[in-house]
Amino acid sequence: MAIDLPPVIPPQLATPAQVSAYSAVSAAEVSAVINGTNVRVLGNSYLADADIKSILSSAKTPAEGIINLTKQYYQSGHLLVRIRYAREGDDVVVYVEQLTLSDIRVEDNIRPHFEDLIGDSDLSISEFDRSRILANLKAERGGYNYSMSYEETGNNSVALVMTKAAAEDYDSTDFILEANNKGSRFLGRYFGLAGLKHRFESGTELSLAYQTTFTEFGDALDGESLDQFSLSIDHPFVSGLYGVDLSYVEYSREPSVTLVQTGFCLLGLLGCGTTTTVTTVNLDAEILQAAFRGEQIVFSSVDSRLSVTEKISHIDSTLEQAGTSSKLLEETYQVVDIGVKYQKARYKTEELPAAQLNVGLNFLAGFGDGGTLDNYDNYQTAYLAQYPGTTPPDVVPAARTAEFLALQPSARYMIRVDDDTLLSFSANGQFADEQLPQQQQFVLGGMNTLSAYLPGVLVGDEGYYINASLEKTFTWSDYKISPSVFAEYGASWFNNTNSEFGETQSIADAGLRLRITFSDALFTELVAALPVYDDVNDSDELSALEADFFWRIRFTF
Repeated sequence: MAIDLPPVIPPQLATPAQVSAYSAVSAAEVSAVINGTNVRVLGNSYLADADIKSILSSAKTPAEGIINLTKQYYQSGHLLVRIRYAREGDDVVVYVEQLTLSDIRVEDNIRPHFEDLIGDSDLSISEFDRSRILANLKAERGGYNYSMSYEETGNNSVALVMTKAAAEDYDSTDFILEANNKGSRFLGRYFGLAGLKHRFESGTELSLAYQTTFTEFGDALDGESLDQFSLSIDHPFVSGLYGVDLSYVEYSREPSVTLVQTGFCLLGLLGCGTTTTVTTVNLDAEILQAAFRGEQIVFSSVDSRLSVTEKISHIDSTLEQAGTSSKLLEETYQVVDIGVKYQKARYKTEELPAAQLNVGLNFLAGFGDGGTLDNYDNYQTAYLAQYPGTTPPDVVPAARTAEFLALQPSARYMIRVDDDTLLSFSANGQFADEQLPQQQQFVLGGMNTLSAYLPGVLVGDEGYYINASLEKTFTWSDYKISPSVFAEYGASWFNNTNSEFGETQSIADAGLRLRITFSDALFTELVAALPVYDDVNDSDELSALEADFFWRIRFTF
């Protein structure tokens, strides 16, 4: 960590003048006998008397008892509690002092994060840590580490002195190259990515990336080309981490479609046959997304953290047939996303292993109209005019709306069953009140969800996903090899439909995953899974979407 928690204030020997002053103002005391010596504690206002007696009684010497008592105040969250001690006859008298933070001495770009703490007369670890998190991020990105010490400023107060030093082997820029066969919901199986990440001394981080597909390698579905550009920039301000994300995607497809045409009828004299033809349609798509995001720390301590997030997005997605002016899909809308994240850690003890719980909940509200959104009445009228006496489909782009509400819960529990073995359980879902725009749909399949199938094996307005895994890590020098086994289950469905698309479709699979890392320079991953269970409407389509395995390799320079 670039900025850690301040150190424990060590116990100090009290002067005779201090002994007289403490004895005059301290009435209540807690005492315990340590190896024949009576130890009296004065000035306690944080710990229970029983806890103090237990700490002292378990010590072998008065010195050990004083040290353990100092640690207990710190571990209980009291950052600036100092203990003084002195001999008084046959007793050892311990005086507990609460100090005030009079100043924080650090350069100007870090100081604003801690200014609210100056003057705090009972500074806690959680108060300091809440300010520390974003300051630490700024220091890490800037390539600096800070050591800490205290300086007496009189009147039971201290200044926190933060000394800056350059981090060893720091590199402010990462160049990233990646190849994978993750596949896509729309096109392609093999992808390449080139990216750059730069950290400025001010704490700002800039990320740029370009991704394309290699259709010549095969398994491209009906895809022809893909160009995806993305840019992200964020900065840790005193009030929170704020950033902007921009993404532009354009791709081309040439799907084959079946056309059924009814024959011409004349007074019943000629037959009314049908003609079926298969043709290729050239489709061009563009997706533009822009978002402003933020995150604020509400509470933080050594074992828990609570934060809130917000994101305002603009999405403009179009799909049209090449050479025509009509748009098959045109969705332009905005989304407001408010979320909360909570993290709770348990450190390893003699009785319990280390564990961590992460939970989150996001509330999304969409707004906007026009294009193909909220246009089902017109679609229905046109459909019935062309196909009289039939039932119009109700899961189509025209039935989607930008006026929606959605909840996205998530949870993950990790327990370290051994020093290098991790058992993990995770779940996430999406629940909405309407048919959603394409970019907001719940999609499963691919390398990270339902890995026996390609991306898009399950798609819906709502759904959920559950995963359990057991991972073992082997370390040799700079290499880490982490094989794991996993099982997963997912389901999805569409809203506001009387068709089979409204039914819950579900899939389960199980498989193996292998991760290999070398320092920070190389990361590669292999995933293979087999179907275990399915309850879907179209078994033939499901079989066509089965994947043999997934891989990716990433180099960072």
